[in-house]
Amino acid sequence: MSNITVTDIHSKEKGITAFIKRNPLISMYVIMFSLAWSVMIPQSLYSQGILATQIPEFLEILTGWSPAIASILVSAVIAGRAGVRELLSRFLIWRVGLRWYLVGVFLLAFIILGGIGLHMLFGGAMPVIPAADSPLWQTALVFIAMILFLSLFNMEEVAWRGFALPHLQVRYGALAATLLIAIPEVILHLPLFWIKDSFIRSVGIDWFSAFSIAAVCIYVYVFNKTKGSLIIVTLLHASQNAWSNLLSDNSAGPFHYTVILIWVIVIMLITMTRGRLGYRSLEK
Repeated sequence: MSNITVTDIHSKEKGITAFIKRNPLISMYVIMFSLAWSVMIPQSLYSQGILATQIPEFLEILTGWSPAIASILVSAVIAGRAGVRELLSRFLIWRVGLRWYLVGVFLLAFIILGGIGLHMLFGGAMPVIPAADSPLWQTALVFIAMILFLSLFNMEEVAWRGFALPHLQVRYGALAATLLIAIPEVILHLPLFWIKDSFIRSVGIDWFSAFSIAAVCIYVYVFNKTKGSLIIVTLLHASQNAWSNLLSDNSAGPFHYTVILIWVIVIMLITMTRGRLGYRSLEK
């Protein structure tokens, strides 16, 4: 009996390995969603009063790390340590020019402030800006601290841009690859809609999805123009979350104009690059 069991387990392991090698992206998505939703769904159920016990707060780290864990595991199965090194080596692509660091730090701030400006221009009330009552030096320190924290504990870019995008761009091109990444990226966050007072719930799931898809287009463009640098897109993602906390009170009105503004930028990018979103720069 023991010999049969060992043989069966060995065969099963080979089958899983073979499946991952044949279907790396599907495998990464399955692992990522399983890990992230194992925390997010109980959080949502607790918020709705369906689950009586709240899960430990430290497990929330798993939601930010699940994309990186999934992509690293799949890379290890496909190509061993060399695959993991190749994936993480994108963090060493840092000589990309000062302008891309400025884009990473300030682009989303300009878009958020632009959305607030449009909201007021068309008759909306001035929203509460959390950072407005703080000295500039204090805001800068808080921003830097948030960037460091979010860069360490939100490692989504390793999976979306570091792993999935290069695979998909080769096969489908940049624009189709962007959609194939944006859709699961939005779906991954959907359980947060059922958490009371969450950002997604306050602005609307439709507007959140529209913003996320547009943001992915910008991330893809920046990733391609920086020769596949994970440093810059991680900085861009972290700054997006940091500026959202510093410049926004999660009001729906200003956010709707922010979505409109970011889509104007994305349409311009798609038009100017003829749908390539900078992808050819990786081939040079």
